[in-house]
This record gives sequence, structure tokens and C-alpha cells, in this order.
Amino acid sequence: DLAALIGVATAAAGTGAALRPEDVRCDRIQGFLAGRAFGAPDVAGEYVRRQDGTDGLVAPESAVLALNASGRLREPLVVVHPRDGSVLADYPLMLLNPDRRGAYDKVVQWLRTPSAQRAIMDRTFRRPADPAVPRTGALAAPIGNPLYFPDRPEVLDRLLQAYDRAGTGRQVIFVLDYSLSMAGPRVAALRRAFAALTGFDRFYVGERVTIIRFAGEVLEERTVTVSRREDADGLQAVVASADLRPRTAIWAALGEAYRLARPGAAIVLMTDGENNTGPDLAAFLAGRHDAGPTYAIRFGEANPAELGRVTAATGGRVVDGNAESLTEAVKELRGCR
Repeated sequence: DLAALIGVATAAAGTGAALRPEDVRCDRIQGFLAGRAFGAPDVAGEYVRRQDGTDGLVAPESAVLALNASGRLREPLVVVHPRDGSVLADYPLMLLNPDRRGAYDKVVQWLRTPSAQRAIMDRTFRRPADPAVPRTGALAAPIGNPLYFPDRPEVLDRLLQAYDRAGTGRQVIFVLDYSLSMAGPRVAALRRAFAALTGFDRFYVGERVTIIRFAGEVLEERTVTVSRREDADGLQAVVASADLRPRTAIWAALGEAYRLARPGAAIVLMTDGENNTGPDLAAFLAGRHDAGPTYAIRFGEANPAELGRVTAATGGRVVDGNAESLTEAVKELRGCR
């Protein structure tokens, strides 16, 4: 729902004013979008069909109250109003034929009468436009301040682009170096980096996530399609492994990632060393690397020139494994690319 997106993005911007293009930051609204399970023209009807596996829906207040009164729900919904305010819709009538001005004025005049406003409220669960008409039932609760609707089309374009990316079954592949040189502080830093880039509040429902742990060969490969918190927790358990082995086959492991990658995937390589076994860089670059961008998070003495060649060839970049760089990487990797 566009009005809900505007509300969330306005709260995230913290300006209290109409949204500007620079205020629409997908890293800030990611938590809201992460749980999107479906989109549909009839979101209320779709929720009824999916209510056993869906926790809630984003819809106008009147639609939620109408669902509660419909008898189609096994458990009533609780209406939640954004603390920062809501976008209000007044559903105006438009006169298309100037010759019918008299009839139009009569209809508008009738709709504004207290009796008509009460009837609309009772039958459609919409708040009266006339503030003098008392709100009844659930509509008696205040809804806070009205929000400004963005006055620039590029703001709406950015919001819709962020929404369209959510729930589309994206693929992210993590290629993690577990060679002996990573022992101690470096593998600890790798785990912190992975935690910064992931977490249940950063995954989209339906997102396919793969972890490839490697040393001189691929040590473990785990793939989950995220639908609940336990899926994300299972990935953290893989990263917690203490199984470190000799030698480093970076390009063989990255080649395995590209074998698994579908178009549009993002690949994240974390390593501290140089390739010393398996295919060399030239062999890797001669193969397929068109699925999606590769981001390399560099620890220790990892060769920045070689990593830079790989990331440049795929549309990604090299990131140093420090807090500031990782913050920027989060914005790119978790939905902001």
C-alpha cells in the first residue's frame, strides 16, 4: 500500500516534512519490506486466503475493520496506526460533465450531511469527513497527525522500486574463507561481518541464501529459502563452524558460487588471503561471471588488485572489513543495489 510506504519512509527520514528523493533510503525501510509475503490487487481477499500463514496486512483502516466485521477471519486483526501519522484519503468526487453541475452539487451537499456521514461510517467503516460527526466504535480512536503526500514523482518512483524488489525470491550467495590463516581475530571478524550483512530483519521472505565455506576445497554448502527466523538462525550456525583447513582455493569456491547463481543474484566473498590452489584468476575470469555483482570483503593481506579485477568484472566492489565500510556494504547488499 503506497500510503503505508509513505508513512514508514517518513518516519525513517525523521524530518517531519514531505519526503524528498534523498530521504527515501531502502536500508532504512528494509525492515518493513523484509516481511512482505505477497502483493495483490485485492489485498484483503488475499489475506483471507493466506491468514493461517500470514501475520498481518497493510491496508486502509476501513479495509481492516471491514474484514473484522465480515466473519471471514479466524482471529480478528488489531488496527495499528503509525506513531508518526498517516496519509489521509478524502475520496473526492469529480464532475466530468459540466452540464450536470446541478445534480453534482446536490449529491455533494447530501453526502456532507450528518446523516449521510453517519451512514457511510456505519456501513463502510470510514471516518466522517465532517469533524462534528462523532466517531463510534473502533473509529473513536485517534489516528495522529496527517502526513504530507510527496509532491515530487521521483519520490514515489523510489518507493515503488524498493517495494517491487521485496518478496521477489532474490538470491544471495556468501563465499566464506575458512583456511587456517583466518584463525583467531580474522574468522571472528568474518562472523561479525556476516552478522552485519544478514539477520532475520534484513532477509526478504522468499529470499534464497547460500553459504559456501571453503579452504583448499569447498568444505560445506548450505542453502535455505527464508520464510521464518529459524531459517536465518540456521545460517548463523554454519558460520559459527570452527572447521578451518589448510590452503586457499578462492577462485574454485567463487566458481562454485557462479555455478549456483541465477540472473540477478548477489555474491559476497570474504577472504584474507591469496589463491594458492585450484584454478587461477585468469581461468576464473575466462568463465561465466554475468549472474550478478560480486562484493569482496577483504581481511588481512588479501590481494586488493586481484579482488578488484573480479569485482569490477561483475559490477561489484571491494570492501574493507572495518565497521564503516561494512555499514556502506549493508546498504548495497541488503536491498539497496
